Amino acid sequence: MPEDSQSWWKVGPVGNFAGRALTEITLGKTKLAISHRDGVFGAIANGCNHAGGPLGQGRLDGDYVVCPWHNWKFHRLHGKGEPGFEDDAVP
Repeated sequence: MPEDSQSWWKVGPVGNFAGRALTEITLGKTKLAISHRDGVFGAIANGCNHAGGPLGQGRLDGDYVVCPWHNWKFHRLHGKGEPGFEDDAVP
């Protein structure tokens, strides 16, 4: 995220993200996984906390982003792990 929490970063037109369930972006040194489902966008860290898998290259399973490497799941809006594994969160 920008160092100044009052800052906004332009990442492109909404249409670039709305057509895909998951998209990877980089803002400065921060990599994010942007999700889009039912008209609502979400953004979580792109690196899975298990082995660093690229979450933005995974898939959506309902409201959960599934890591393409080992199938760990993180809620696309708040980053918490799936039920029973909520503490396995990503920012």
